[in-house]
Amino acid sequence: MIIIMQVTITGYSWAQNEIRIGLTISESGHFSTEIGPFRKLVEVWAQDVNQKGGLKIANNSYSIKLFVYDDKSDEATARRMYERIALVHHAHLMVGPYSSPLTFAATTAAENHGIPFLAICANSPNIYSRGFQWITCVIDEAPRYTYRYWELLRSEAKAQSVSFIIEDTLHPQGVFRGAKKLAEEAGILVKSHYTVPPDMKDFSGSLVKLVRDNPDIVFVSSNVPFAIRFISQARELRLKPKEFHVIHHGGIFRRALGDGAEYITGQSYWAEGMKKGQHERFLKLLREAKISLEDYPWSPAYMMAFEVIETALTKAATLDSLELMKTLKSIAVDTIGGSVKFNANGVGSINTYPSQIQNSRYHIIWPREIATAKHIYPAP
Repeated sequence: MIIIMQVTITGYSWAQNEIRIGLTISESGHFSTEIGPFRKLVEVWAQDVNQKGGLKIANNSYSIKLFVYDDKSDEATARRMYERIALVHHAHLMVGPYSSPLTFAATTAAENHGIPFLAICANSPNIYSRGFQWITCVIDEAPRYTYRYWELLRSEAKAQSVSFIIEDTLHPQGVFRGAKKLAEEAGILVKSHYTVPPDMKDFSGSLVKLVRDNPDIVFVSSNVPFAIRFISQARELRLKPKEFHVIHHGGIFRRALGDGAEYITGQSYWAEGMKKGQHERFLKLLREAKISLEDYPWSPAYMMAFEVIETALTKAATLDSLELMKTLKSIAVDTIGGSVKFNANGVGSINTYPSQIQNSRYHIIWPREIATAKHIYPAP
């Protein structure tokens, strides 16, 4: 049983045995296509913990108290909301927003106020090269984001060349820089790369160049809205490489393109059939939140964050900021996506798996030991 004791400091009242966790969700703006309903996912996780009696910290039971705001997919709003989480709610822990740009902005509040910050979907190296001491991240840095895809291509020895189309924002740029190097290391010729503004509506100029380049693979490093526009126009102009690889190709992308999404490959953190971590609990939380895994393929990363948070708080055995941060950086946690551990700069170890849309379903296609289907290449 959890016994509630109220404490009031500088006009703000909270329960003494609550773990105050603050975060933002992009419920509106362009990132809402990626994580719009995730407030509910976070809430059902907290409810699940609390209904089981909370978390044990130094032999006492603590419930989770959430403070969740809409960052509107806007950097200034995210920065302001995390300052509020620090100054008004006195959070013990901050959980990051979606995307590298928003996380870059939000982490300043954690650093300024000495609050542990766990980033989730934010892997631009720019975030972790500032010498910040109060940040960790579930996932690995962007340059390694697609390394398993290039392992797959090297093992097959079929694809000979690639061209890149890159959305000019932090995460897609970081993924491209790593992917270009990884492609070269895999023996695949990089024929060309084109960086395009994120609000581009007419891709005809780039598409004409890609038709001329005639690569085996067209690699689209972008967020979902950009990818939908690009692939739609590529299909209309009959650009037909042996494979389109789109790093963010979740359910919203698939529904928008219909049959045009078939056989497109991309990146996924998890698929049903993978038995790591608390996978059954994860599927239960998704059902309760009414969130489709295929529509929102970044939800596994949030589950991994939940697993890290629970382990860190339990092992730290205190809510002291310094001890909690020290514990976060020292632990290794077995999650649904694999083992999470952190480098000195806070960067995590989770990477995506290459997946392919086959018969409107997503399948992991590498590595062989966890693949749920074989890679179909070239696309029919």
